[in-house]
Amino acid sequence: MYIAFRPFPGSSQYVGTIVVGLLRVHQFNKVEMFAVCTENQSEPVLESFKETEISLFKQFNLSFRVLDMPPTELGASAFQKYDIEAWLPGRQMWGEISSCSNCTDYQAKRLNIRYRTINGELKYAHTVNGTAAAIPRLLIAVIESNKIKNGSIFLPKELKNSFKADVLQRNKAVPAIKLIKHF
Repeated sequence: MYIAFRPFPGSSQYVGTIVVGLLRVHQFNKVEMFAVCTENQSEPVLESFKETEISLFKQFNLSFRVLDMPPTELGASAFQKYDIEAWLPGRQMWGEISSCSNCTDYQAKRLNIRYRTINGELKYAHTVNGTAAAIPRLLIAVIESNKIKNGSIFLPKELKNSFKADVLQRNKAVPAIKLIKHF
């Protein structure tokens, strides 16, 4: 993997070019979690999704916070929602990297997903959704949180085996690109 770092104009700070354009994109890869369950299972499943996300982000050496979103911040489908935000040092801000929601029977009613209880009663299922990782934002958080002064990236323990290295370094200079028009 090649990641280029350039000095920020007028500063000795390094800014990763991989970050440009990744924070706010319309389409992106993500790891999604989804469960269809009974009404008694939806709350424990939501907590399980949240704990899975927390466990993942601890492994990547990230500073993050878990927000239990207030009702005024929930969409129509969510009964309860947790957002997880990571500190992005290069931007000096918190950025959402994950969330999970208990949608109770909202989605199941629209999809007509039902189950039969032991007593024979027909009930709508509950659904729980979770974005385990929004990949572009997770990359930004990992890169910015593990950056060394010279622009290299110290790899968290969980990534060292994949990259077969402790540190990712800039291998060559990235030349400036100039637009030249020929007529």
